[in-house]
Amino acid sequence: MKKLFFFFLLSFSFLFPLTGEETKSFNPLADHPETLKQLDKTEPIWVSPDRKQLILGGTVCLREGLLEFFACREKSKEHESIVSLPIKPHLIHAGLLIIGAKPGSPARFDPVFVPAKGEKIAIHIRWLDSGGVQKEINAKEWIRESKTQKTMSDSWVFTGGLFGTDSKGKKYYLADLSGEIFGVANFPGSVLDVPFESTADNDNLFYQPNTEKIPPEGTPITLILTREAL
Repeated sequence: MKKLFFFFLLSFSFLFPLTGEETKSFNPLADHPETLKQLDKTEPIWVSPDRKQLILGGTVCLREGLLEFFACREKSKEHESIVSLPIKPHLIHAGLLIIGAKPGSPARFDPVFVPAKGEKIAIHIRWLDSGGVQKEINAKEWIRESKTQKTMSDSWVFTGGLFGTDSKGKKYYLADLSGEIFGVANFPGSVLDVPFESTADNDNLFYQPNTEKIPPEGTPITLILTREAL
């Protein structure tokens, strides 16, 4: 049912070519960008022609502090996320389905904790340094454990997020409202989450930015998502 719902959402905007006024504000640092298929006319989200990569455009928004997310929706949770994405989360969910990723289930806390489940998703980041040289790194390298200072070791999983129905019976995707996209603390609305218990209590947050490896705030970045099983 979820998969059908998201392909319905995309039926009016699926596979726009990477040309036109709507794409001038962001140029993805992807292999053969001219072949990418855009999922929405106004938002920086694309699928590779072989449907093995989901490409997202965003911006570095935080280099120091405590984290609840790796990435959030623009104008939502930038104070606790490294990356801000000007993309509706339901489009990211739909893009993951298009590249063949299998959703699982969000973390649950009641009556006992059950970790988030789903297919493992790898995230790589590309950006241009101050000299115009392209850099690439695994997104886990931008995150470290607060206590040990070790780089994040676990992969994200595609939970599938949560759906709701408003008072008029209209279906909505929770992350579109909350801005929760790729979490490092367990939030049930996150599109991707870590597959273990990770507190959202500010006194015990597990993760912080690996500041030395992150370019300046405001740097445009490209996220490349792939299924780890491939």
